[in-house]
Amino acid sequence: MRNQKFSKPFLLALAFHLTLLALFALSAIYKPAPPEPEAEPEVMHATMLEELPQVKPAKPVETQKPPPPAPKPKPVEEPQIEEPKKIEPPKESLEDKRAQEQAAAKAKQVEAAKADAKKAAMREVAEKEQKAQEAKQQALDEKVKAQKIATEKAEAQRVEEAKKAIERVESKKAEDAKKAEHEKEAAAERLASEKAAKEAAEKADAKKAELDAKKVAEADAKKEAAKKAEAEKLAEEKAEAKKAELEAKKVAEAEAKKEAAKKAEAEKLAAEKAQIAKAEAAAKQAADKAAKDAAAKAEADRLATEKARADALAKQAADRAAADRAREAAAKQAADAANAAIANAQAEAKDKAMQAIKQKVNRSWIRSPDSANLKCTVRVKLASDGTVLDVSIERSSGDEMFDRSAENAVNNASPLPVPPDRELFAREFKSVTFVFDPK
Repeated sequence: MRNQKFSKPFLLALAFHLTLLALFALSAIYKPAPPEPEAEPEVMHATMLEELPQVKPAKPVETQKPPPPAPKPKPVEEPQIEEPKKIEPPKESLEDKRAQEQAAAKAKQVEAAKADAKKAAMREVAEKEQKAQEAKQQALDEKVKAQKIATEKAEAQRVEEAKKAIERVESKKAEDAKKAEHEKEAAAERLASEKAAKEAAEKADAKKAELDAKKVAEADAKKEAAKKAEAEKLAEEKAEAKKAELEAKKVAEAEAKKEAAKKAEAEKLAAEKAQIAKAEAAAKQAADKAAKDAAAKAEADRLATEKARADALAKQAADRAAADRAREAAAKQAADAANAAIANAQAEAKDKAMQAIKQKVNRSWIRSPDSANLKCTVRVKLASDGTVLDVSIERSSGDEMFDRSAENAVNNASPLPVPPDRELFAREFKSVTFVFDPK
């Protein structure tokens, strides 16, 4: 059983109640008894009953001297006066016996009243103590509940902050990926537009080359027409020369020689002109091809530069994402390490606190000669300051006296050394169970 500690106001109230009960008992003791009805009214009998309350209860009735006889009334008739004188001693002894019986009955009543008053006072004290214990337990439960709510709120806030941090990281990753995707799409669009522009330029160049070839073909056709016209003219001249041959063979022969030389010269000039035109066309085609090759090379270089830039941007985005993942992994690893350190510290604090509790309980234990090799499992409910609220035996040693001595040792050791960490106390030390094995 736990040692009960009463406050000063409670002790004063108890003393006041006991005083009232004592006064009530004294008033019941010294209250005059009502006169008993008698068939024959006698003055002496009535006087003795009135003087009966003056007898002190502390002295035995047998040791008290009988009161002096009251003055007797004058007898009316002589036979009636002599008869009371003969029976007077027996009447006095009968009154004494009745007084003793009444005193004993009153004493019993007083004892019964005292016992009832004592029981009522004890019941009142027990009820007040129970109410105080219940109020104290309720206050402790409310305090523990408030601490638990505060702890859960702080934990929820930490979880919410962690979630927000993760969401920010995920949002940043999504934004970086989206930006890289936009940049990649923009680069692809630029490449597509540049490719379309290049194809349009190639088509324009092909069309221009076709027009140039058509112009060259038209020029060649004109040259061929001119040659044909000149050949026809020469044929006509030959015919005229043939006609004139009859007239002047020599002149015709000379003219024929001149015409042959002229024709050869014309053919030579025409061949030279054709070679020159062909060379000019080839040179122009070569120049156009060189210009096209240079433009294609410049375009390829520009496209390669754009592609390298897009690849560099994509690589930067990938590097940023990898760096973010590395930071997340490092943060997670640091958080895991911190949690592990906290768990180890709390486990160490728990072990130290349990060892300190066991040592203090063992020091508070009063050794008995019959307690060798005995042990029991004790469950203790504690307040946040280490005050013992309740002790119970989870597993008995088989010896009831040893179990009670273990409970007394726990109560005597109150308050027990609990860890200062409120979260650790609420989780591990609100109710502790350990083996009481004093050595």
